[in-house]
Amino acid sequence: MTDTIPPDYELLVGSQAFWQRAQADIAAAHRRVLIQAMTFEGDSAGQVVAAAIAASGAADRRVLVDDYTRHVINDTFLSRSRDEALHAEAQATWAMFDRLADAGVGLRITNPVGRNPLRYALRNHKKLLVMDDAVWLGGINFSEHNFAWHDMMLRIAHPGLAGWLAAAFERDWQGECGAARAAFPGIEMLSVDGSGNAAHLAPLLDLFAGARRRIEVISAYPTFPFVSAMASAARRGVPVTLYTPRPNNKPIIRDYLLGVAAGSGLEIRLLPEMTHVKAALVDGEVLVAGSSNFDFVSHRASAEYVVTLRDAGVIARCEAELFAPLRAAAVAPGPGDHSPWRSWRARAALRTADVLIGLLEPGARIAPWNQDALARR
Repeated sequence: MTDTIPPDYELLVGSQAFWQRAQADIAAAHRRVLIQAMTFEGDSAGQVVAAAIAASGAADRRVLVDDYTRHVINDTFLSRSRDEALHAEAQATWAMFDRLADAGVGLRITNPVGRNPLRYALRNHKKLLVMDDAVWLGGINFSEHNFAWHDMMLRIAHPGLAGWLAAAFERDWQGECGAARAAFPGIEMLSVDGSGNAAHLAPLLDLFAGARRRIEVISAYPTFPFVSAMASAARRGVPVTLYTPRPNNKPIIRDYLLGVAAGSGLEIRLLPEMTHVKAALVDGEVLVAGSSNFDFVSHRASAEYVVTLRDAGVIARCEAELFAPLRAAAVAPGPGDHSPWRSWRARAALRTADVLIGLLEPGARIAPWNQDALARR
């Protein structure tokens, strides 16, 4: 049975290493090329990915992209910008997807915002590639600015896991609701859809809170309740270190973390470049990765994939290739990094956002890609 076959792991740190390997998987695929991302833009990075998908000879080629891409380009809301270059990139994005459709690639939008702009907060945040029996999980989206950030993807070759994730992709493709969990040798896989996330993520919070020896987390955006669970371990004397970027594209999170650390026993180490990695190493025995930023949004409202690994080999590679270089590069916060006022304001704003998101109804989960609808905006 496929469930007893040991998985084969590859860790790819950096967009160049990831894409070189993933492109080869796409070119070699015969049965399926299933791609899911939150951001997929028509710039030089996205165009290369789209061309590879269009050229694939796989029988089943489909792309799920979140509605985020129809509203935000290069981290900027289209409706709030008069930048001609930004709007030109948006038009290039629409044209890129039209070419994919013309090439016979299936294309749908997850979590359409529709007529309620508040639904922007309810994103399908999943990142997934399935090429035949190989899957990719991690944080990389398809755009120049995402490719420029420090990030990683984990490639796992395993027929059972690939089949399970292909089925999870199919549920998203059909707009079906619900969470799913599965276990494979050394792997626990979780898919959440933004409804009832708290119950399904409770074991992860317990893992953090119950750590025995050490927790290390790499994330640009960690917040409560995950940080609270880590702080619970810290209060028991367990060393907890969070590596987060000083040049954060969401500086409110950095301000929040520095404020929380002041009275919690958490150690915050600042990285010199933006990292989009989402990874946690617990007791040197468990690696948690996937699309979740370990934040209140993934706990409350986002659709996410979370993979928990207990394979000694892949953990050793992550230790050597991901965590060790960041430990060497990270520094302690300086006097200018922390402001009690900024930290208080950040905490209040994030708590308010958490309450407001909790009041939103999920709405539709899937929609067709429609160029005409875009043109009428």
